[in-house]
Amino acid sequence: MTEVHEPTRDYTIPEGCLACGADLSVRVSAAGPAGVCKACGWMGRPLVTVTHRGLRVTYQEAQA
Repeated sequence: MTEVHEPTRDYTIPEGCLACGADLSVRVSAAGPAGVCKACGWMGRPLVTVTHRGLRVTYQEAQA
């Protein structure tokens, strides 16, 4: 049985943490982006969009 490894990319978004404003580490894989703040421990799934001005990072509202 052969395993297929999907490529992943790691990025740092300066001041990208919603909770504390620290740098946000983001890993993008086939499953989508996932972010974690090393300063406060906040975790989330940011939506990263490429625009003509650079990257735009947004977050979906929480569903109750």
